Amino acid sequence: MKKSTAKLNKFKPASSNFEFQQYPFYWLMRVGSAYSLRMEKSLKKGGINITAWRILMILREMGKLSVSDIATHAVAKTPTITRATYKLQTEGLVVISTSKDDGRVSIVEITENGKQAIEKVITNSEKLFDNIYSDFTAEQIEQFNTTLQKLFDNLEEA
Repeated sequence: MKKSTAKLNKFKPASSNFEFQQYPFYWLMRVGSAYSLRMEKSLKKGGINITAWRILMILREMGKLSVSDIATHAVAKTPTITRATYKLQTEGLVVISTSKDDGRVSIVEITENGKQAIEKVITNSEKLFDNIYSDFTAEQIEQFNTTLQKLFDNLEEA
């Protein structure tokens, strides 16, 4: 049985009932932009930009990854991540090597300098994250993450 979508119309731009302030992507973009603007201050103190932050945070958690795997996690174009990783290598924050299994694949690994740069940004942004999460419980954030994951999965299927 197909779900009734009439109640969802106010969330769809093509609907005559559309309300932009009820549009989840309106809020996602506002939150994303506000986050980026505020993070830029902490990132500047750490000497990195948003793309470098994303790459280094992914590598910090995931370990060595191919450029294409980083692009997948960062939801970014592979050429963008390739350029950024080579810049990070020049700055001594990552090391790029060729995969032993496939010579066409570049493997990226965070260096100690890269870890230190991330730790500096984390320290500089601690107050920001305390403020961001101050009105939420851990359960609310986990539920929000689950909802965002569903949206992302639906976008992958679209």
